[in-house]
Amino acid sequence: PRTARFAVLGSCLVAPLAHKWYLYLETLVPGTSAVVALKRTALDQAIFAPALVATFMAALGVMEGRPAAEIRKRVARDLPDAMVTNWCLWIPAMAVNFRYVPLDYRVLFGNVVELVWGTYISWKTQDGDNGYTEL
Repeated sequence: PRTARFAVLGSCLVAPLAHKWYLYLETLVPGTSAVVALKRTALDQAIFAPALVATFMAALGVMEGRPAAEIRKRVARDLPDAMVTNWCLWIPAMAVNFRYVPLDYRVLFGNVVELVWGTYISWKTQDGDNGYTEL
């Protein structure tokens, strides 16, 4: 069930949003220079990443059948740590992505990095010592 939830969220939430976001960033910050890549990375990690990670965590809680109050509490508790880890992985990855990867392949590149991120976020939101209880 957990793998299925991640697959649904990845394909129905993350990938479509990332695709639209990358297209939007292309028009917002046009060009291909290193400065453009850094601007896109900054916007991506300051605006898109926190919203996406929080939404992902909340959607996962909904799919697990958790009450809204519990979901809010867990997102508030876990989001800061998740974002620090996110920035350690995704800032360099997105700088490379925006600088060197053609627009048509950016989501694919992100999916490869997502294998590492997905492992971390699965651990971060799992049941066990971190206070999560499987339904």
